[in-house]
Amino acid sequence: MNKPKIIVTGMCDTKFTELKFLAEQVKKAGGEVKIVNVGCGKPCDWTDVSLQEVLDVNGIKQEDVFKLPRAEAIKVVGEAGEKKIMQMYEAGEVDGIISWAGSMGTTTVTYLMRALPFGVPKVMLTDMASSDVSQWLGNKDIYIVNPTAEQGINVVTRKMVANAAAAVVAMAKVGDVRDAETKPLMAITAYGTTTIAVNHCSQHFNEKGWDTIIIHQVGTGATMEDLIRSGQITAIIDLTTGELTNNMYDSVYGTPKTWNGERVTAASDMGIPQIVTPGGCDQAAYNSIANMKQEYLEEYKTGKRRTWKDTGLPYIHNASVTIMYPTDEEIVELSEYFAEKLNKTKGPTAFLIPMQGWSAYDQPEERACIENGWAKGNGDGPQWEPDAKNPHWSKRSTMMRDILREKFDPNNENLDLLCIDYNVNDPEFATICETIMDSMLAGEWHKGMFRELEGVIE
Repeated sequence: MNKPKIIVTGMCDTKFTELKFLAEQVKKAGGEVKIVNVGCGKPCDWTDVSLQEVLDVNGIKQEDVFKLPRAEAIKVVGEAGEKKIMQMYEAGEVDGIISWAGSMGTTTVTYLMRALPFGVPKVMLTDMASSDVSQWLGNKDIYIVNPTAEQGINVVTRKMVANAAAAVVAMAKVGDVRDAETKPLMAITAYGTTTIAVNHCSQHFNEKGWDTIIIHQVGTGATMEDLIRSGQITAIIDLTTGELTNNMYDSVYGTPKTWNGERVTAASDMGIPQIVTPGGCDQAAYNSIANMKQEYLEEYKTGKRRTWKDTGLPYIHNASVTIMYPTDEEIVELSEYFAEKLNKTKGPTAFLIPMQGWSAYDQPEERACIENGWAKGNGDGPQWEPDAKNPHWSKRSTMMRDILREKFDPNNENLDLLCIDYNVNDPEFATICETIMDSMLAGEWHKGMFRELEGVIE
């Protein structure tokens, strides 16, 4: 790739001097440039792709956009830009994308950047770089660069922009990194409180010739879902679905608001082998205690939510993470979500409920030890709540079992429910996950298998 095709885009109606300079620097670095206008304020006739051409994908006139309030205009142009850039990408016209903007331009341009697949170089020069950039990143691999100013070509910005231009061209020249040594990729989802099982499964499949990608469930489940849909991940042990409870509380560790997908859907739609467990759903990684909503704090005070020992507060994982405890009603909601999504699965899918707890935090005092992830002498784990009839089982496990027995589609031969008499972190539980996935990968799995395994109670 001697001259990678680089899209320079932005608010060409107001930042024309800066974007023309950026385009010149990309050309000097060896890129072939096409300038795309996503300016929302007035006509602009000097770009390669006009705003009207962008808006045409949704049948919108630019004159109508110019009349809209700024926030609405950004959304309209951004959504059209998503479609236009993907049309260009599919036509082989996009090897990388770069922009230089302030807050409005950054918000608009990153619609386009987030639409492009992982691995396509995306460089955003923005003077908003020192703020919270999560709204612009979403779940995509966007490089944020601080140009020190949103406009003006001077001794400082000239160097910053030239560096960024050289970077996007160099990245675009890398091309496909796969080779004969590339292995198939399996995703395994993780929390710190499910790490024991995650590492056990990862080692097993690495030894079997797979690469395993460990996806920490703090919003990156969205990235994983997109990688499955792109065909890069071809099997998954969704051992930690705790992002679902993060989403319940609008946690900063939930899936990004800019993401248009839904968790626990891609593997089912693509038909790849999957094992799913409620690992980590006994807890929600909430924001710091200082930023907890008052309504939640009141629920701890009134007893609606169990507190950590006698503190009147939830368990504090660290200064940035407070652990929320889902209520019975929220466990019902979670169970119904699993049923709704997994009933549509097109490929081999086993849902495993660890009856003795969903994480290291979800275990009684008698089994607590360093090896099990909850040190002896600290009492029960902060999330442990035993079942009244079977006190060595988790109450939420029996609740979920009863709901899924009723809600899972009995006519879907791709979907099976197994209840396992272990904690999610027991090595025996990980071994069962491995055994089932091995069978799926070999094409031998069918619904109803593995009831004879030790620890499988149904």
